[in-house]
Amino acid sequence: MTDHITSTVYCVSHRPITLDNTGIEVLQVGDATDTFATHRDNTGDHIAALNATFSELTGHYWIWKNRRTESLGFCHYRRFLLPESLTDWLRGNACQPYKDRPPLGAGNYATGYMSDQQSIASQLSQIDYSAEMTNALAGYDILLPKQNRVMEGGLIRQYGRAHPIEPFYAMLAAIARIDDDMGKQALTYFTEHPHAHWNNLFYTHWEIFAEYCAFQFEILLTLASANRDFGDIYQNRYCAFLSERLFNFWVWYRKLKVRQLDWCMTEDMEQPTDAHQRKINRNAVNT
Repeated sequence: MTDHITSTVYCVSHRPITLDNTGIEVLQVGDATDTFATHRDNTGDHIAALNATFSELTGHYWIWKNRRTESLGFCHYRRFLLPESLTDWLRGNACQPYKDRPPLGAGNYATGYMSDQQSIASQLSQIDYSAEMTNALAGYDILLPKQNRVMEGGLIRQYGRAHPIEPFYAMLAAIARIDDDMGKQALTYFTEHPHAHWNNLFYTHWEIFAEYCAFQFEILLTLASANRDFGDIYQNRYCAFLSERLFNFWVWYRKLKVRQLDWCMTEDMEQPTDAHQRKINRNAVNT
Protein backbone atom coordinates (compact mmCIF):
# COMPACT_ATOMS: atom_id res chain seq x y z
CA MET A 1 0.00 0.00 0.00
CA THR A 2 1.42 3.39 -0.98
CA ASP A 3 1.82 6.41 1.26
CA HIS A 4 -0.30 9.45 0.36
CA ILE A 5 1.19 12.94 0.59
CA THR A 6 0.28 16.21 -1.05
CA SER A 7 3.28 17.51 -2.98
CA THR A 8 6.95 16.57 -3.03
CA VAL A 9 10.08 17.19 -5.05
CA TYR A 10 12.55 14.33 -5.01
CA CYS A 11 16.26 14.54 -5.68
CA VAL A 12 17.41 11.23 -7.13
CA SER A 13 21.02 10.56 -6.20
CA HIS A 14 23.52 7.71 -6.11
CA ARG A 15 25.86 9.65 -3.81
CA PRO A 16 25.41 11.73 -0.62
CA ILE A 17 24.05 15.22 -1.19
CA THR A 18 23.17 18.01 1.23
CA LEU A 19 19.84 19.72 0.64
CA ASP A 20 19.01 20.81 4.16
CA ASN A 21 16.01 23.14 4.58
CA THR A 22 15.14 23.02 0.88
CA GLY A 23 12.04 20.87 1.25
CA ILE A 24 13.50 18.44 -1.29
CA GLU A 25 13.49 14.78 -0.28
CA VAL A 26 16.54 12.78 -1.32
CA LEU A 27 15.83 9.43 -2.97
CA GLN A 28 18.84 7.11 -2.99
CA VAL A 29 19.42 4.83 -5.96
CA GLY A 30 22.32 2.60 -6.89
CA ASP A 31 24.12 -0.13 -4.99
CA ALA A 32 25.90 1.84 -2.25
CA THR A 33 26.04 -0.14 0.98
CA ASP A 34 25.49 2.81 3.29
CA THR A 35 22.14 4.56 3.39
CA PHE A 36 22.44 8.36 3.17
CA ALA A 37 18.95 9.43 2.05
CA THR A 38 15.43 9.68 3.37
CA HIS A 39 14.23 7.09 0.89
CA ARG A 40 15.83 4.19 -1.00
CA ASP A 41 14.61 2.60 -4.20
CA ASN A 42 15.21 -0.98 -3.00
CA THR A 43 12.19 -1.38 -0.70
CA GLY A 44 8.59 -2.28 -1.43
CA ASP A 45 7.78 -2.75 -5.11
CA HIS A 46 11.02 -1.89 -6.89
CA ILE A 47 13.41 -2.50 -9.80
CA ALA A 48 16.54 -1.35 -7.97
CA ALA A 49 18.62 -4.16 -9.45
CA LEU A 50 18.22 -2.53 -12.88
CA ASN A 51 19.82 0.76 -11.88
CA ALA A 52 22.90 0.20 -14.04
CA THR A 53 20.59 0.24 -17.06
CA PHE A 54 17.84 2.60 -15.85
CA SER A 55 19.77 5.16 -13.75
CA GLU A 56 17.33 7.63 -12.11
CA LEU A 57 14.35 5.72 -13.49
CA THR A 58 14.59 3.12 -10.72
CA GLY A 59 13.75 6.03 -8.42
CA HIS A 60 10.85 7.11 -10.61
CA TYR A 61 9.53 3.54 -10.56
CA TRP A 62 9.80 3.36 -6.78
CA ILE A 63 7.81 6.57 -6.32
CA TRP A 64 5.17 5.38 -8.79
CA LYS A 65 4.67 2.12 -6.95
CA ASN A 66 5.17 3.18 -3.34
CA ARG A 67 4.57 6.86 -2.64
CA ARG A 68 1.55 8.50 -4.24
CA THR A 69 1.31 12.30 -4.21
CA GLU A 70 -1.12 14.84 -5.63
CA SER A 71 1.72 16.51 -7.53
CA LEU A 72 5.42 15.75 -7.66
CA GLY A 73 8.66 16.54 -9.35
CA PHE A 74 12.16 15.22 -9.84
CA CYS A 75 15.58 16.79 -9.83
CA HIS A 76 18.89 14.95 -9.75
CA TYR A 77 22.05 15.24 -7.70
CA ARG A 78 23.57 17.72 -10.15
CA ARG A 79 20.55 19.09 -12.07
CA PHE A 80 17.70 21.19 -10.70
CA LEU A 81 14.51 22.64 -12.19
CA LEU A 82 14.10 26.11 -10.71
CA PRO A 83 11.06 28.35 -10.11
CA GLU A 84 10.79 31.82 -11.60
CA SER A 85 11.58 33.45 -8.26
CA LEU A 86 15.22 32.43 -8.82
CA THR A 87 15.49 33.79 -12.37
CA ASP A 88 17.20 37.04 -11.34
CA TRP A 89 19.66 35.13 -9.16
CA LEU A 90 20.49 32.77 -12.02
CA ARG A 91 21.12 35.55 -14.50
CA GLY A 92 23.23 37.49 -12.04
CA ASN A 93 25.23 34.69 -10.45
CA ALA A 94 25.27 31.60 -12.69
CA CYS A 95 26.77 31.01 -16.12
CA GLN A 96 25.54 29.23 -19.24
CA PRO A 97 28.57 27.12 -20.19
CA TYR A 98 27.00 25.49 -23.27
CA LYS A 99 25.42 28.56 -24.85
CA ASP A 100 28.21 29.11 -27.37
CA ARG A 101 29.45 25.53 -27.73
CA PRO A 102 28.88 23.34 -30.79
CA PRO A 103 25.37 21.93 -31.15
CA LEU A 104 26.17 18.25 -30.66
CA GLY A 105 26.81 16.43 -27.41
CA ALA A 106 26.99 18.84 -24.49
CA GLY A 107 25.95 21.70 -26.77
CA ASN A 108 22.40 20.39 -26.56
CA TYR A 109 22.25 21.78 -23.03
CA ALA A 110 22.54 25.42 -24.14
CA THR A 111 19.59 26.65 -22.09
CA GLY A 112 21.03 25.28 -18.84
CA TYR A 113 22.80 27.38 -16.23
CA MET A 114 25.60 26.21 -13.98
CA SER A 115 26.40 27.05 -10.38
CA ASP A 116 27.89 25.16 -7.46
CA GLN A 117 25.65 22.83 -5.49
CA GLN A 118 26.04 24.74 -2.23
CA SER A 119 24.83 27.98 -3.82
CA ILE A 120 21.83 26.30 -5.41
CA ALA A 121 20.91 24.61 -2.13
CA SER A 122 21.25 27.94 -0.32
CA GLN A 123 18.88 29.64 -2.75
CA LEU A 124 16.36 26.82 -2.54
CA SER A 125 16.42 26.97 1.26
CA GLN A 126 15.24 30.59 1.13
CA ILE A 127 12.00 29.79 -0.70
CA ASP A 128 9.16 27.31 -0.36
CA TYR A 129 10.29 25.28 -3.33
CA SER A 130 7.48 22.74 -3.42
CA ALA A 131 4.80 25.41 -2.98
CA GLU A 132 6.28 27.56 -5.74
CA MET A 133 6.40 24.63 -8.12
CA THR A 134 2.82 23.70 -7.27
CA ASN A 135 1.70 27.27 -7.91
CA ALA A 136 3.58 27.35 -11.20
CA LEU A 137 1.78 24.17 -12.26
CA ALA A 138 -1.66 25.80 -11.95
CA GLY A 139 -3.26 25.84 -15.39
CA TYR A 140 -0.62 23.54 -16.87
CA ASP A 141 -0.11 19.81 -17.23
CA ILE A 142 3.62 19.75 -16.62
CA LEU A 143 6.63 21.95 -15.83
CA LEU A 144 9.73 21.23 -17.91
CA PRO A 145 13.21 22.70 -18.36
CA LYS A 146 13.55 25.17 -21.22
CA GLN A 147 13.89 23.31 -24.48
CA ASN A 148 16.96 23.04 -26.66
CA ARG A 149 17.25 22.77 -30.39
CA VAL A 150 17.90 19.32 -31.84
CA MET A 151 20.19 18.80 -34.81
CA GLU A 152 18.79 18.21 -38.30
CA GLY A 153 17.65 14.60 -38.52
CA GLY A 154 15.96 14.75 -35.14
CA LEU A 155 16.39 12.83 -31.94
CA ILE A 156 17.09 9.55 -33.67
CA ARG A 157 20.13 11.02 -35.44
CA GLN A 158 21.23 12.81 -32.28
CA TYR A 159 20.94 9.56 -30.31
CA GLY A 160 22.92 7.65 -32.91
CA ARG A 161 25.79 10.13 -32.69
CA ALA A 162 26.23 9.36 -29.00
CA HIS A 163 25.00 5.79 -28.48
CA PRO A 164 24.57 2.42 -30.23
CA ILE A 165 21.43 2.86 -32.31
CA GLU A 166 19.85 -0.62 -32.12
CA PRO A 167 17.94 -0.01 -28.84
CA PHE A 168 16.33 3.09 -30.37
CA TYR A 169 14.82 1.02 -33.18
CA ALA A 170 13.74 -1.59 -30.65
CA MET A 171 11.96 1.19 -28.74
CA LEU A 172 10.17 2.31 -31.92
CA ALA A 173 9.05 -1.25 -32.54
CA ALA A 174 7.76 -1.53 -28.98
CA ILE A 175 5.72 1.66 -29.41
CA ALA A 176 4.25 0.31 -32.65
CA ARG A 177 3.26 -2.93 -30.91
CA ILE A 178 1.25 -0.89 -28.42
CA ASP A 179 -0.42 1.11 -31.18
CA ASP A 180 0.52 1.08 -34.86
CA ASP A 181 -0.54 4.66 -35.49
CA MET A 182 1.38 5.82 -32.43
CA GLY A 183 4.43 4.02 -33.81
CA LYS A 184 4.13 5.89 -37.10
CA GLN A 185 3.78 9.20 -35.30
CA ALA A 186 6.78 8.34 -33.14
CA LEU A 187 8.92 7.71 -36.23
CA THR A 188 7.94 11.10 -37.66
CA TYR A 189 8.52 12.81 -34.31
CA PHE A 190 11.95 11.31 -33.74
CA THR A 191 13.17 12.21 -37.23
CA GLU A 192 11.64 15.68 -37.58
CA HIS A 193 10.85 17.34 -34.25
CA PRO A 194 13.29 20.25 -33.77
CA HIS A 195 13.40 20.63 -29.96
CA ALA A 196 13.79 18.59 -26.78
CA HIS A 197 13.62 19.00 -23.00
CA TRP A 198 16.53 17.14 -21.41
CA ASN A 199 17.47 15.34 -18.20
CA ASN A 200 14.13 13.86 -17.03
CA LEU A 201 13.51 16.98 -14.96
CA PHE A 202 9.81 17.73 -14.48
CA TYR A 203 7.02 18.64 -12.09
CA THR A 204 3.51 17.40 -12.78
CA HIS A 205 0.21 16.03 -11.48
CA TRP A 206 0.14 12.49 -10.14
CA GLU A 207 -2.30 11.24 -12.78
CA ILE A 208 -0.01 12.36 -15.59
CA PHE A 209 3.06 10.89 -13.90
CA ALA A 210 1.33 7.56 -13.30
CA GLU A 211 0.05 7.37 -16.87
CA TYR A 212 3.49 8.06 -18.24
CA CYS A 213 5.15 5.54 -15.94
CA ALA A 214 2.75 2.82 -17.12
CA PHE A 215 3.60 3.66 -20.74
CA GLN A 216 7.32 4.08 -20.19
CA PHE A 217 8.01 1.00 -18.12
CA GLU A 218 5.95 -1.27 -20.36
CA ILE A 219 8.39 -0.36 -23.13
CA LEU A 220 11.67 -0.06 -21.25
CA LEU A 221 11.30 -3.19 -19.13
CA THR A 222 10.70 -5.13 -22.34
CA LEU A 223 13.86 -3.67 -23.84
CA ALA A 224 15.85 -4.42 -20.69
CA SER A 225 14.71 -8.05 -20.74
CA ALA A 226 16.90 -8.60 -23.82
CA ASN A 227 19.95 -8.14 -21.53
CA ARG A 228 21.91 -5.99 -23.96
CA ASP A 229 25.53 -5.47 -22.94
CA PHE A 230 27.60 -2.93 -24.84
CA GLY A 231 30.72 -3.63 -22.80
CA ASP A 232 30.71 -0.08 -21.45
CA ILE A 233 29.23 1.17 -18.18
CA TYR A 234 28.04 4.40 -19.75
CA GLN A 235 26.41 2.86 -22.84
CA ASN A 236 24.77 0.17 -20.74
CA ARG A 237 22.56 2.93 -19.36
CA TYR A 238 20.60 2.82 -22.62
CA CYS A 239 17.16 2.63 -20.97
CA ALA A 240 17.86 5.91 -19.17
CA PHE A 241 19.08 7.55 -22.39
CA LEU A 242 16.08 6.28 -24.34
CA SER A 243 13.73 7.53 -21.65
CA GLU A 244 14.71 11.16 -22.25
CA ARG A 245 13.66 10.85 -25.89
CA LEU A 246 10.59 8.75 -25.10
CA PHE A 247 9.48 11.31 -22.52
CA ASN A 248 9.65 14.13 -25.07
CA PHE A 249 7.59 12.10 -27.54
CA TRP A 250 4.95 11.26 -24.94
CA VAL A 251 4.55 14.90 -23.85
CA TRP A 252 4.10 15.85 -27.51
CA TYR A 253 1.81 12.92 -28.33
CA ARG A 254 -0.43 13.61 -25.35
CA LYS A 255 -0.51 17.32 -26.27
CA LEU A 256 0.31 18.28 -22.70
CA LYS A 257 0.19 21.95 -21.79
CA VAL A 258 3.80 22.74 -20.90
CA ARG A 259 5.28 25.56 -18.87
CA GLN A 260 9.03 25.94 -19.31
CA LEU A 261 11.33 26.90 -16.45
CA ASP A 262 15.04 27.57 -16.05
CA TRP A 263 17.26 24.75 -14.93
CA CYS A 264 20.69 24.63 -13.37
CA MET A 265 23.44 22.07 -13.03
CA THR A 266 26.27 21.81 -10.54
CA GLU A 267 28.91 20.21 -12.78
CA ASP A 268 30.08 21.04 -16.27
CA MET A 269 29.34 18.03 -18.45
CA GLU A 270 32.93 18.13 -19.69
CA GLN A 271 34.50 17.73 -16.28
CA PRO A 272 36.76 14.66 -16.04
CA THR A 273 34.01 12.55 -14.50
CA ASP A 274 31.99 12.76 -17.70
CA ALA A 275 34.17 13.88 -20.58
CA HIS A 276 35.38 10.39 -21.45
CA GLN A 277 31.80 9.17 -21.69
CA ARG A 278 30.61 11.40 -24.51
CA LYS A 279 31.14 11.54 -28.24
CA ILE A 280 31.19 15.24 -29.12
CA ASN A 281 31.77 16.34 -32.70
CA ARG A 282 33.27 19.77 -32.28
CA ASN A 283 33.28 20.51 -36.00
CA ALA A 284 29.58 19.90 -36.55
CA VAL A 285 27.26 22.76 -37.39
CA ASN A 286 23.56 22.81 -36.51
CA THR A 287 21.41 23.41 -39.57
